[in-house]
Amino acid sequence: MNERGERLVAVHPPGDAAAQAAAFALVIARHETRVLLVRNARRAVWELPGGWIDAGERAEECALRELREESGQAGHGLRPLAHLLLERPRPEGGVQVLAGLLFAASVHEPVAFMPTTEISAVGFWAADELPEDISPIDAELVARYGRE
Repeated sequence: MNERGERLVAVHPPGDAAAQAAAFALVIARHETRVLLVRNARRAVWELPGGWIDAGERAEECALRELREESGQAGHGLRPLAHLLLERPRPEGGVQVLAGLLFAASVHEPVAFMPTTEISAVGFWAADELPEDISPIDAELVARYGRE
């Protein structure tokens, strides 16, 4: 469970049907042997870059857009890693199930980062030396897929 009360309930190999049902995309971007994490300014946690897929946007486009918007980095060699299912608590009670896709990408030449109202910092971390205040779901995803 993460800091928003979301729970990762399933991880499956990606497929075409998963891409059509996806509401969000996340990306594990690596430079050499390190994984890129962004520091969410509002929630004060490190997390993978990602976000909601816009209307008419493909999940792959979302992953690259969010990587650039949140970190300033350009992703290369994007490939799907997993189809994710999350349970998210509803304010009125019960849960909502959300589908998403996790992608891998490479960052060839990291560029300087300028903090924004959403993201206060960017860092590259060894997959086995993540910061303590990383979002728990993202820590699990990096543990499973951060070395690929």
